[in-house]
Amino acid sequence: MNEFRTYLVFGIFSIAFLAAFGKLLSLQIFNRDYYQKRIESQYYQYEEVLLPRGTIFDRNGKFTAISVPTLSVYVIPKYIKDKENVAKQLSLLLKIPYENLRKILQDRKNYTVIASNVDKSLKPQLERIRSDLKEWNIGIIDGSMRFYPFGSVAGSTIGFVSKKTGLGLEGMEYQLNDYLGGGKAKIRFLKDARGNLIAIEDADITKKTYNAVLTIDMNVQYIAEESLMELVQERNPLEAAVLIMNPYTGEILAAATYPNYDPNNYEMYKNRKNIIFQHAYEVGSVAKPIFLAEAIDEGKVNLNEIIDCQNGAVYVDGVKIKDHKRFGLLTPIQIIQHSSNVGAIKIALRLDPKAVYKKLRDMGFGQKTGVFPGEASGFLKEDYRPVNIAYASIGQNWTATPLQVGVAYSAFANGGYLVKPMLLKGFTDESGNYVKTFEPQVIRKVLSDESIKKLKPVLKLVVEDGTAKSGKSEFFTIGGKTGTAQKYDPTIKALSNSKWYTWFAGFFPVEKPLFTVVVFANEPKPKFPGEHIGGGGVSATVLKNLVDRIMFYYKQKPDKVKMSDNSLSSGQQR
Repeated sequence: MNEFRTYLVFGIFSIAFLAAFGKLLSLQIFNRDYYQKRIESQYYQYEEVLLPRGTIFDRNGKFTAISVPTLSVYVIPKYIKDKENVAKQLSLLLKIPYENLRKILQDRKNYTVIASNVDKSLKPQLERIRSDLKEWNIGIIDGSMRFYPFGSVAGSTIGFVSKKTGLGLEGMEYQLNDYLGGGKAKIRFLKDARGNLIAIEDADITKKTYNAVLTIDMNVQYIAEESLMELVQERNPLEAAVLIMNPYTGEILAAATYPNYDPNNYEMYKNRKNIIFQHAYEVGSVAKPIFLAEAIDEGKVNLNEIIDCQNGAVYVDGVKIKDHKRFGLLTPIQIIQHSSNVGAIKIALRLDPKAVYKKLRDMGFGQKTGVFPGEASGFLKEDYRPVNIAYASIGQNWTATPLQVGVAYSAFANGGYLVKPMLLKGFTDESGNYVKTFEPQVIRKVLSDESIKKLKPVLKLVVEDGTAKSGKSEFFTIGGKTGTAQKYDPTIKALSNSKWYTWFAGFFPVEKPLFTVVVFANEPKPKFPGEHIGGGGVSATVLKNLVDRIMFYYKQKPDKVKMSDNSLSSGQQR
């Protein structure tokens, strides 16, 4: 009998042990994750905060985008005793309406953020309110806010960071996400048995970031934007742009666009694109010097020969193409100087059609440069029929971005080389030391020395006494070409006679160019009824003040020599 009791007790203990062991297995192994989450939900709470990003500087070290330390203020209303006084104190400090805060404290119970992006200098005052009122369920979390000190200046180039995700959404902010860091991180709060948040237990907010240095010069950018706004106010275009580049290195010094936006308040703007990089347009007569360069390289033209421009019209494949004036006999130099369509077409039809498109592609047209997110490649379809070569020579059946035009005209300035455009000089660490730099890249030779030597004086003549003379400077020589392209009007399914793209593309000073310049306007309005809209009367007018201001900013001496009326002759000099 005793032996039976012994076995019974042993069996009961064995069953109990097995049950306990099974429960332990269930807790520690099979259902461990489930119970772990339940425990964490009772004792921990998570909150997301925006991480700081690296700073973006201009080439001179000026802040163009910076992460400013901020605070978020939260409350746990069910544990706040003196709701009226807390609402009153926080209202005065945070500039939040008292009634709004009082309603939050009365209607809600659990964790609630009442203010974000609060100036960090208010932290001591917030802590004093907590201490004086003995309300420990007012909490403070460190955070970050992206700030753009220059506002809209270069806004469409710099881009912006989402106020929700902390990551770049447009422009260089987007392009550099992998280097600038940012984004969100989770902070874990420890709660006591009553649910009070008592400490930040784990904060994974360390993330390696770099600062970025752009090629943009904010002083040149400001000059370009002021010049652009003068054009906008005078002509009220749909879009407009001014691009300034270093023709030898490809560095973009200014990229001014209209419309533009302030990255600090990006949500207020519908259009947040940068047309210099992201839109392509027909280039008009800006194309003519490129075709003349090809004709020189193929030995198909003599700059002193006489070409009959047929009183302003020519038929190609049965299609009539008009000039903007009734020109008669012109040399190739005069054809560029006065921008004759007929003359340019006659020269283009002498060329090898395959060589024509090769030249355009070699000069960067029809291809993205990779310098900016969402970049347009432009449209360049090879069609060897004479009528298409004719239209291509006057820039009417292919498109390019203002950036591509700038890169092409940099080749006229730098001795015939296609350079890769640059917006980024490099990355620096927290101490300001460069950890990575980007060097200028010469892609290939695209214009011969002979064509450069012959065309530079012609492009100078365009500004001095040609279609771009409205932009002539008294102090500095400028070379380039105007362009006017008819817009396609979908309502009439034909080219419009009242809507135009206008261009100027060139470089200055002519002999030793320091800068490439592109000025563009989409559908500029006439100043008076019947005014002829063209690149010379619209885009070129920006040049004079723009060029003078940039050159004087860089402390360059004028390269035009002016002799005053009362100056001494050589025989009178002492």
